[in-house]
Amino acid sequence: MDVTEQRHFQRVPFATESTIEFGGEQHGAEVVDICLKGALLKLSGPPQCRRGDACTVSFVLVNSDIVVQFEAEVAHLRDQFLGVKLLKIDIDSMIHLRNIVELNTADPDQVRKELSFLYREE
Repeated sequence: MDVTEQRHFQRVPFATESTIEFGGEQHGAEVVDICLKGALLKLSGPPQCRRGDACTVSFVLVNSDIVVQFEAEVAHLRDQFLGVKLLKIDIDSMIHLRNIVELNTADPDQVRKELSFLYREE
């Protein structure tokens, strides 16, 4: 089965600089796309991690001091690209993440459906 067929959450393009932390070491990365349950990041070099490793992802929203931060797990790696699965996020960051996805999708109602699905998964 194709990875896109397994997704329950719609990814939206969202290019911004971010930081990813593995075991106390921070690395710069660029967010390529994002959804309510994870993100695809592009690193400046091959990732120094493995599938299943815990990490923390954070980024600042442009023209603001708002930081979106979440704990995640490495879901997949390919070349310089790293897919992470969101594990834990505070309510403020989740609100901002939801807004990012809603503003960058053609179907904001789908995002609301995904939110209800997200809570059923836990």
